[in-house]
Amino acid sequence: MAAYAAAAHAEPDKGDVAAGTVLQGTAPPGVIVSPGEPDEIVVTADRYGEAKVAAESEFDEAEIASHGADDIQDLLAELTPFIGNGDEELVILINGKPAGFDRSVLSYPTEALQRLAVLKPEAAAQYGEPAGKRVVNLVLKKHFSMLNADAGIDFATAGGQYGGTLAATRTAISGDTRWNAQARLGADSAFRKTARDIPPRDGVFDSVGFISGLEGGEIDPALSLAAGEPVSVAAIPAGALSVPPSLGDFAATANTVHAVDPNRFETLQSSRRNASLSIGVTRPLGDFSASLNFNASRSSSDGLRGLPMASLVIPVGSPWSPFADDILLTRPFAGERALRTANDASSLRASLTINGNIGSWQTNLGMTYSRNWSSNLLENGIDIARVQQLIDAGDPRFNPYGPWDDGLLLAARRRTQGENLGARFNVRKTIIDLPAGPLVWNVTVNTSRNRSTSRNGDSSGDYADAVSVARQQTNGQMSLSLPISRRDETGQGWLGDLSLDLNASAQTMTNSRPQERFGGNVNWSPWPVVQLRGSIDYAEAAPSFDQLDAPIVTTVNRIFDYTRQEVAEPVWITGGNPDLRRGSRQSLSLAATVRPLDGQMLTLNLAYRQSVAKGGVAGFPELTPAIEAAFPERVTRDADGRLVAIDARPINIARDTDAELSSGLTLRLGQGRRGGGGKPAAEPLQFSLSVNHRWRLKSELLTRSGVPAIDQLSGGGQSRHTLTLQASAGKRGIGATLNGHWSSPGHLVGGGANGDDAFRFKPPIVLNVSAFVEPDHLFAGSKGKSLLSDVKISVDIQNIFNGYRRVTLGDGRVPAGYSRDEIDPLGRTMRLTVRKRF
Repeated sequence: MAAYAAAAHAEPDKGDVAAGTVLQGTAPPGVIVSPGEPDEIVVTADRYGEAKVAAESEFDEAEIASHGADDIQDLLAELTPFIGNGDEELVILINGKPAGFDRSVLSYPTEALQRLAVLKPEAAAQYGEPAGKRVVNLVLKKHFSMLNADAGIDFATAGGQYGGTLAATRTAISGDTRWNAQARLGADSAFRKTARDIPPRDGVFDSVGFISGLEGGEIDPALSLAAGEPVSVAAIPAGALSVPPSLGDFAATANTVHAVDPNRFETLQSSRRNASLSIGVTRPLGDFSASLNFNASRSSSDGLRGLPMASLVIPVGSPWSPFADDILLTRPFAGERALRTANDASSLRASLTINGNIGSWQTNLGMTYSRNWSSNLLENGIDIARVQQLIDAGDPRFNPYGPWDDGLLLAARRRTQGENLGARFNVRKTIIDLPAGPLVWNVTVNTSRNRSTSRNGDSSGDYADAVSVARQQTNGQMSLSLPISRRDETGQGWLGDLSLDLNASAQTMTNSRPQERFGGNVNWSPWPVVQLRGSIDYAEAAPSFDQLDAPIVTTVNRIFDYTRQEVAEPVWITGGNPDLRRGSRQSLSLAATVRPLDGQMLTLNLAYRQSVAKGGVAGFPELTPAIEAAFPERVTRDADGRLVAIDARPINIARDTDAELSSGLTLRLGQGRRGGGGKPAAEPLQFSLSVNHRWRLKSELLTRSGVPAIDQLSGGGQSRHTLTLQASAGKRGIGATLNGHWSSPGHLVGGGANGDDAFRFKPPIVLNVSAFVEPDHLFAGSKGKSLLSDVKISVDIQNIFNGYRRVTLGDGRVPAGYSRDEIDPLGRTMRLTVRKRF
């Protein structure tokens, strides 16, 4: 019996295959003794939390701990180079079962993980998801309990901006029952222009206001005589705020102004505040498992966009003018009151996910309901035309020098509320067991209904009648996973491992005809060290709810105007575009993975991707001269040609063609190391390295029929080559990660007639470093509790060399607006986080 116990505990708490010898007659209940070898048994069991699709790579507790991530979401972000998900959202499994709408697990501390498995690429079709998505299985510990609090501060090392977060998380797992609650608060200060060396905008800025002559020079000889000197300007007297001023009042303020720095009244980044509360619970219900989640959040931001100034003519004879000629009044709206921009958003969300088997059918049902509210304010300036009309009317009740009502501001307000109800049902069944494996049929149905209501308002707070939009969308997908060949137990097989995944889907949306999608994936491993994949996909696509009906949000965005070669701060309009049309996309992907060494130590990847989208929906691109020429109705300029507003809502593209070749290398050392007798070695040092290269072969954009296509790699400003690197080293208690990014130079043809005005971009090599330390693990021999017990201290530095994208013109000059502080005013940032476990 002792021998059996030793075998059973060879891999503690994992339920893996275990083997050992026992004395005859001592086998425990349920263990079958082979008749041929009465003194030897083999115990076989499903591995705890295992998915139905084999893992491509795994990360055990030691390797997870070496990364020092506080929660699972941060861990997934750090493991992105090893998961290979790109821009696609990950499909999450929890203990081998689809998470559905349950995202509360992402806030679990990483200590709750027993292991993390990245499934083979064909897993997406097995779980009713579109091909190309990566599937990650999070295997949680059977028993776990933790209460922790986090506090973090972040700041720009050059000063001017700082922020902080506070969070408390409680997580408990007991077998198939688990629950989690998290409360989080965060705030960031406003980042003002005065914090950096940025040229102020043109114009006259005064905190009090002054009068001057229409043609400059002397205002009035009588005023000069009263002041005893020639007077060309005079500040608004304090008494003029309530009663008409006299000549003597202006004589007391002769040749006096109260100039101010306009950068004091502008923010490069708004102040932000956010708060959230999330609660999730999972427990078994008979043969099923149910997860219920609730989330509430609120966020707000406030920014400044300049001191509003007005220049107005006060005519002779006005009750507010003691002068013999017309005068020019230049004044702020209300002292040092700046124009404001403000955004507030609140949301409530609840979801229910049920997993279980009905006979031979594996089922997953998810339902979600959410409500959201948002408000937006953007003040654009003073309604000068209306103020001038009031002055010209000669109404003695309107004081041009005194306080003005907010109704004289030009402002846009918008309130929106939305409601979304969604459901997802997935069934999976093994139709037949073939010699090469099971033939699996998968059906998924998604349905959702979205309703949004919006109201527009003005500076006075009056709102127009509400406008409501409701849309319903239903999507059905069917996939078939067909195994063709499989290597036998000795690793031999004429074709190796070969499988085929076929999928087809259809989608309907209100006011849109059905869209179809179909594709296929081939997965072939001719030898154990080589994995080949190919996929082809065709999809008709209609705009999403958000692309059609998202709330309209007006903000101010600081961009470079290539046409005028100057920095501009136009009103930036985002949100839904109900005029979007449907389109289609064809894509082809070929990939190869080679693991020349045993296990997961070294992985080499090579992939080719090509896609052609026709009439598809895209976000509004960077406003280059070519884009402005293609979408002139989206750009508003004033009489002097300066940018005033840009409608940056989604657009339809006639054709978008992309092709790229990517390659990568990942190296992992230290995982699975064991000491003598198969026992785990003392905490091994874990090391990982990932290097990825992306070579864009083609990127061509045809905005509209009848206009030339835009080659974004030749004169469109985009880089052909991108290189990313991530290296980490550590073990439980201490570790560090270095990641970097580099892009090749590019150039953009400007708005002039020759190539001398081309903008040449030289991106920097951006390096970031993060490190953590847990004093308890470093000084394991110390006894008793201390202030640093159960504490983890983390530091993260972004852009450690403070690099920025350098821009020059064809003749080598640096164009206006491309100084160091104007391109990347924030620069290097640092974050310090302390987590305490209770």
